[in-house]
Amino acid sequence: MLKKSHFLAGALILAVAGILSKVIGMFYRIPLQEIVGDNGLGLYQEVYPLYLTFLILATAGVPVALSRVIAEALAEGKQGSVGQILARSMVMMGAIGVALFAILYVTSPLIAKMMGNPHLIEPIRAISLSLLFVPLIAVIRGFFYGYQKMLYVGLSQIVEQTLRVVFILVASLYLVSLGEDTDTVITGVNFGTMISTFLSLGFLALLMWMHNRKDSVFTGAQWKRVDWWYDRAFFASMWRIAWPICISALVIPIFSLTDSFLAINIFRYIWNVDGLTADTWFGIYSRGGPLLQMASLFGSSIALSIVPAIAEAVRQKDSERVTTLTKLSLRFAWLIGLPAGLGLTAVAEGANLALYGDMEGTRAMAILGISAIPLSLLLATNGILQGIGKEKIPARHLLYGVLVKVAATLVFTSLLGMDGLSLSWLCATAFVCILNMRTINRLVTVPINWRFDTLYPLLVANLMLLLAWGATEAVELLLAGKEKVRLLGALETVSGVGVGLIIYLGLLLLIPLIEEKELEWLPGGNKLRTLMNAIRKKQTQSKIQ
Repeated sequence: MLKKSHFLAGALILAVAGILSKVIGMFYRIPLQEIVGDNGLGLYQEVYPLYLTFLILATAGVPVALSRVIAEALAEGKQGSVGQILARSMVMMGAIGVALFAILYVTSPLIAKMMGNPHLIEPIRAISLSLLFVPLIAVIRGFFYGYQKMLYVGLSQIVEQTLRVVFILVASLYLVSLGEDTDTVITGVNFGTMISTFLSLGFLALLMWMHNRKDSVFTGAQWKRVDWWYDRAFFASMWRIAWPICISALVIPIFSLTDSFLAINIFRYIWNVDGLTADTWFGIYSRGGPLLQMASLFGSSIALSIVPAIAEAVRQKDSERVTTLTKLSLRFAWLIGLPAGLGLTAVAEGANLALYGDMEGTRAMAILGISAIPLSLLLATNGILQGIGKEKIPARHLLYGVLVKVAATLVFTSLLGMDGLSLSWLCATAFVCILNMRTINRLVTVPINWRFDTLYPLLVANLMLLLAWGATEAVELLLAGKEKVRLLGALETVSGVGVGLIIYLGLLLLIPLIEEKELEWLPGGNKLRTLMNAIRKKQTQSKIQ
């Protein structure tokens, strides 16, 4: 049985690894923008959501489904079947990867035409090569999810992102030095992504070998038989579980893809700008994308960590544990997603200056920060529903959300430009989140104290927002004109984040907003309990005096 601290510890490990990966992924945009300019960055950002969509199609469903199947097998004491599950999953995903690569490569001219930019054909073809390797990466990560080895997963994410950034920057610098045009440079950048993906697969294979030495899943000579690797019934069963999970995991890329298809055309035909200006505007708007993903990371980490945990409890028919895990997931997605989203809003100006050297698109970035709050809850609730075996429901809700996203994008972007694109994210994510929450309330009885669970964290987070924003403004007032723009932005961001963390975490323990019984599920929870009791003791003594 999963130890109490393992569920949230796994989520924290994935969140920290995700933050490090996103930081690496964010900061490479500074030199990449300097190398290829806003036009080149916009071209890159037009292709990347498309690749991300195919990447999710090729990977998202199987790791979660595989983690659930492995967790259920371990809960039933069927350790001997894990190796067979892994092998058959690799065969299935290898075939899916080849198929999706072929589709994206062959249809690249049509896709580029639909996106209104014929320069995208070769960049799309170059990045499609990565689809040959990422499905196998997904299978090995799903195996580690099932065993709750989140440290291996987190380490592989950091290595993959580091390799990707290195190859992107090396390729762009080399091609620019040769005097190649922007289209060729971005094609080379995407080819570098493929190389980094191949090397990342090799690193995960090494981790798999290390695990197999300690706890072998390939025992005996059964693995030499063809039927051990191939079984149509298994493939059909995995597909039934995986496809709706895959669809629901598309929330970020499919909303981004909606922007890619609609934004350029709206800018060109509603705002009456030329293609170069439209690409530049989209590049500026896209600055907030990585920050949005970073702010919602804990929600996605909870989703990945909660599926095998709840699946194990469901298989053991432990309804009390299912209720506890559900409440904890919702509570911590709210307690962490709320300050993360509002914190991004508070430091949007400083982050924009630090990363990109100007304040273009700051308001759009700030609105995206608020969108991180419903997005965090949306991702966490997806994981809860998938864990209890209702994986089709989040997929259906996402389809409704896409309709809201398309309508909101058309209306708000036509009226407000870049800011409207960000506002459409807020509308669509909030809509899907509400649908998920309503469904969970029907399936699982989760006791909610609206004042303690919702109102108090909201008040504390807004106080944090005001004080963090005040800190950034104070730094700007004191140092404006004395420091370089990027350094000033970095100082504003650091001061805002620092003040925000102190205020929020301090009040979290002082009020406190975390119950003592919830500390049992946190790594280091006993130390936090001691600290909270010491704070309460001092408060009591001060009242007596």
